[in-house]
Amino acid sequence: MSNTYTPNARLALPAAGDRNWNVAMSGDFTILDALAPVGGLVVSTNESPSVSLNARIAPGGYLKQDGTIGQYAGIVPLALAASATSYLYLDLTNAGALVVNTTGFPTTAHVRLGVVTTSATAITGVVDSRTAIQVAGSMADGVNLTLGSSVGTQIATAASQKLAFFGKPPITQPTMGAATAGSTYTANEQTMLQTVYNALRNLGLGS
Repeated sequence: MSNTYTPNARLALPAAGDRNWNVAMSGDFTILDALAPVGGLVVSTNESPSVSLNARIAPGGYLKQDGTIGQYAGIVPLALAASATSYLYLDLTNAGALVVNTTGFPTTAHVRLGVVTTSATAITGVVDSRTAIQVAGSMADGVNLTLGSSVGTQIATAASQKLAFFGKPPITQPTMGAATAGSTYTANEQTMLQTVYNALRNLGLGS
């Protein structure tokens, strides 16, 4: 019986009773490995199973701070420290250069790749730290956000989501109430102004 295929990645689905499943499955693995979210920038051991302190990083694309796509060429082999936990990432403050350290990921803009643990002679564990097409850290100075002019863009999609500015603790949507200002200034208007004032300060839009 002929194989059927998944609708998106076109992975082969051998039917019950088919022979030579290895052909279809080998093709499926090749397709999966070539998919950017699976194989791109993946950290792995240089041998399987590992018999050295060498890892490898596959080539792949990543999102830069200015919104363009950068390309990392990959590296084989990558020698790591013995009996350590190594953090691997691309430094976006230094043109996407690979950084390996044993202290952790930075707070500046970077692309996380993986965390690798080693014994005295071999790699004992690899944790995938990739986050699909996102930059962890800060946005570069001078980068502007261009938004759509038809439907528009929301920042926070529900009142229960928290938001703040300029280092203030994030809060949920401030409750303003449904009061209506009268034609003269009274305690009602004073309460309304105070409510707005408090909301702006709590959001961090004023000191």
